[in-house]
Amino acid sequence: MRIFLLICIGESEMIRVNQRRWYLVLCFVLTIVIMHLSVVYTYFYHDITGAPKAVNGSINLSSVNPGDGKIYLDGEWEFHWSRFIMTEPEQLSRPDLMAAVPDSWSKNEIDGKRLPAGGYGSYKLTLTDLIYDNPVTICIPDLGGAYRVFIDGQLASKSGTISKNKDGIFTVPKADLYPVTLSGGTTHKVIIEVSTTRFSGLYMTPVLSDYHQMIHKNVVRNEVRFFLFGIVVYLFLNLIAMYLMSVRRKFYSFWLPIMILFFMMRIMLTTEFYSFWQPILFFNLSYESTNELMYLSTFVLKYLLIFLAQEQCGITFTKREKLGFLVYYALLFFTYRLTPQSIYNQYLSLLVPMLTYVLDIYLFIKVYRDWQSMKRFEMVMFWGVTFVIAGLAIDSYYINGKIYMNMSLVLLLFFTVSAFNLSWVYAMRLGDLYDDFSNSSLRLKLANNQIAMQKEYYDMLSAQMNEIREMKHDIRHFTRVMNQLMNENKFDELRMFLGDYIVKTDMEQLPIFCENVVSNSIIGYHYLSAKESGISFESMCNIGKCFFMSDSDICIVIGNALENAVYACKKMEDCESRFVSIEVATMKRQWLIKVKNSYNGCLEIKDGRYISSKGDKSHGLGIQNIKKVVESYGGFVQIEHNEKEFTLMIAIPEN
Repeated sequence: MRIFLLICIGESEMIRVNQRRWYLVLCFVLTIVIMHLSVVYTYFYHDITGAPKAVNGSINLSSVNPGDGKIYLDGEWEFHWSRFIMTEPEQLSRPDLMAAVPDSWSKNEIDGKRLPAGGYGSYKLTLTDLIYDNPVTICIPDLGGAYRVFIDGQLASKSGTISKNKDGIFTVPKADLYPVTLSGGTTHKVIIEVSTTRFSGLYMTPVLSDYHQMIHKNVVRNEVRFFLFGIVVYLFLNLIAMYLMSVRRKFYSFWLPIMILFFMMRIMLTTEFYSFWQPILFFNLSYESTNELMYLSTFVLKYLLIFLAQEQCGITFTKREKLGFLVYYALLFFTYRLTPQSIYNQYLSLLVPMLTYVLDIYLFIKVYRDWQSMKRFEMVMFWGVTFVIAGLAIDSYYINGKIYMNMSLVLLLFFTVSAFNLSWVYAMRLGDLYDDFSNSSLRLKLANNQIAMQKEYYDMLSAQMNEIREMKHDIRHFTRVMNQLMNENKFDELRMFLGDYIVKTDMEQLPIFCENVVSNSIIGYHYLSAKESGISFESMCNIGKCFFMSDSDICIVIGNALENAVYACKKMEDCESRFVSIEVATMKRQWLIKVKNSYNGCLEIKDGRYISSKGDKSHGLGIQNIKKVVESYGGFVQIEHNEKEFTLMIAIPEN
């Protein structure tokens, strides 16, 4: 009945294996949904919120209030190409076209000619039915180009240096905000002057808000940004320390230090955070000029995920696969680098970033196929890699203006989670590594004990064989003596001689328990140990010469199980009811091992683990080691016990 139950449990385990595959797929789908949730929300923003949208250069704000939150000024703006209509009023005339905001002006044409990516111009929007007493401001979060925003002729915000001369343009994603008190009336004019070398206008959405609220939010966001960055630096310093500790043990990733470098670089290149590092590490380089460096660091970082996944997640990539993805990312980068910016903005600004995720899909397929072979913490590491991928995806959508909400912290937040995951896994693995070293002497002692058992059993076999050889050698002398006594009719002397001979040659033959030499010697040793203590021993083992387990694993599983069983019996006061039985057989494509013994009813269990009562510190690892070996073969261990009997059952699927 118990064997049948064990088989049913094994079949249910197979069902759970299939369920885990579906969980993996479900988590992957949820990750994709989370990555695109903000994009979908932005796409249906007006349908969901009922917020107004600019039409023909005008937007009605009667239904909203700057003090209630952000007002996204998207829609159709008047656009004046190559004119600064606020700082140079003489340039004010009819607009050249109605431009979509957020969007790139390089998608538009004037007089049949498509506008270039670099250049300058002015956007104008009329706000109607807006009444608000407190100071307001308008900013364009994380815009790559330089701009100035005016409300009713008053400066509301500015970022970088605008210029008609391309060489005079200097860009920085951080904006300086100024309070603007709305003039009398309900109609107000907003003018935004923009100049850029490559980012092509208002591809990010201008935001109208209460000045003090926006200042407070920016301060909080900046504090959170530096707090998260400090955590990342701390985690990476710990990671480097653990890396140096593990190098001598050959437990390290060659690519890890390089990946940390690009992690940090990609974080410092994120939108508004770049403003802090711009004069410190990047030689005060204009933000637009770092776009190539941002793409390069992103592509290199994603390519290095191959090595992180291989060395830390156990996912194998062939040399051909690595070379193929290296060429693939190089082609993507040169496509971005060599394509004219206006064409890139129009056709490739989303396509190229999306094509970078071919590797991520390929990585998931490999994990889905080989996830059962992944070892401890490797699946956790894979989801840490997934966090990096998700963060890069969301940041890519955000910096391309496809998300209205301020998502400047998302990449840093996801990288922080990934860095924490990486550091935690490294710490756990390093802890396991040093635990293994601390237990190595104990394991060695266990192995020596197993070898001693086999040696003792073989010594007894050898002793019997030597006795048989001696008997064979002396048999001629015995037969001559018996023949002479019989010829002389000395039957009494013959009877005494035969009696002495029988006593001298009487020996108990050692039983053969199975065909496997190692298993037979281990079972035989514990059989002799049990017999010496008067313990009943029963063996029904169908183990062939070629067993699926290695010799060392046989010693751990069968040796530990029988050693614990015999030891438990020896502690019993009731000698008559002591017994040990072992059964090994195959059923329904599974190897089943059952060791059953009597015991005194006393067990010590701590945190779900059975604690040995043996005084030697090398003990107590028996069941734990059995589980490790069995699980490495894809099997599992079940333990049952009552007040009198203890049963260890093992099920391992056939290969």
